[in-house]
Amino acid sequence: MNKVGIWNLVINSGVCQTQTHTFSDKLITRNKLALFCALFSLMYVVFFLSKALYLPLTAIVTGIVLFVAAIGLNKLKLFTLSSILIIINTNYCVLFFSIYLGFNSGIHLYLFTSPLIVLTAFDTKNIKLIALVMLSYIANFILIMVLGKHFQISILQLSPAAQNAFYTFNFACAIFILITLSLYFLHNNNTINSLLVFKNAQLEEQKNLLSEENSTRKDAEEKAKESLAQKEILLSEIHHRVKNNLAVIHGLLELQGVYLTDNPTIRLIKESQNRIKSIAILHEKLYENKTLKEVNLRSYTLELIEFVKLSLSDKNKDIEIISHIESIDLEMTMAMPFALLINELISNSYKHAFTFKNSGQIIIKFSAAKEGYLFIYKDNGVGFDYLSGEKRESLGLTLIETFVEQLNGEFKFVKDNTGMQFELRFMN
Repeated sequence: MNKVGIWNLVINSGVCQTQTHTFSDKLITRNKLALFCALFSLMYVVFFLSKALYLPLTAIVTGIVLFVAAIGLNKLKLFTLSSILIIINTNYCVLFFSIYLGFNSGIHLYLFTSPLIVLTAFDTKNIKLIALVMLSYIANFILIMVLGKHFQISILQLSPAAQNAFYTFNFACAIFILITLSLYFLHNNNTINSLLVFKNAQLEEQKNLLSEENSTRKDAEEKAKESLAQKEILLSEIHHRVKNNLAVIHGLLELQGVYLTDNPTIRLIKESQNRIKSIAILHEKLYENKTLKEVNLRSYTLELIEFVKLSLSDKNKDIEIISHIESIDLEMTMAMPFALLINELISNSYKHAFTFKNSGQIIIKFSAAKEGYLFIYKDNGVGFDYLSGEKRESLGLTLIETFVEQLNGEFKFVKDNTGMQFELRFMN
């Protein structure tokens, strides 16, 4: 790995893609600061080593190790501990070498870079922590001044010329570090601002695109609603016309029956009229329904019962129809065969169930059941024996079987002493 690769590896310690750009940039700056301090301290290592001054040599090596450790802690994702270690280490190095070389050596001047160091190490939103850390630098500066002015502590006795040289060098280095960090922060802020401006421009562009897309979708939605409304009107008109056409056919059959004298033929025409009327009522209910595709079975059945009672009633017989029908909507494809099925069952009861009785009762139940619907039709007439698959001349039973097949249902006839019961289960 070349030098550039090692440099990038060190300064990017702890940086990952899940972090925000601001945090990653601060982390890189912190690593650069720790690395710069470690490299800068090597000059003092060379100086103390050449003078065989092992106490300060040990102290400066300790400082270098702590700076490198701060980078390692970032690698381990221990970001707060890394920041605290940098603060402790900078305070420690300035305090130790101010005591060792004396206040006139200018080591304390490095404390003037502390605000930028603090801003590099910690989140600027954490005001309390930043204030606490800055207090540590202020306390350190006061301690160094007290020790230098009042106690004049200096382990290494330097000549005035050496002190001036040290002071000048440290002053220059402190000014250089301060200016460098300031320029770095200024450049960094400009970069972030440029990035924010670029991102804002992208967001503004995306906003405009979304606005155009929303406008296009809104226009398309309005057109779709308009088209749907037109189709609903057309479909409603179709149901209305079908109902009217069926009414015309019903009227023609009624007119034809006037000229007939054969009772069986008249009865057949009457049955056909009833079937046509049951379909016409169905289309009327669809016409009234806003969805134009579903029929409310309760409303339809009650109206169909009233029609059948008027159409098939015999003044000599008292037939009562009791209904227990839940308010359930069925789609047209299922409502049609179901409607015709009810018509056939009621018609068959009126024709056959009460032949030898002057009164009778029909009970109609329809409800939602487990995984489908349950329809029960019962009369207390004479009943009959139903044989599945039997060849028969009864059109009514044949139609009933056909309608059940269209509903994909299962049915059974039950005959007992109280009459006949028809049960049907089918899915929606």
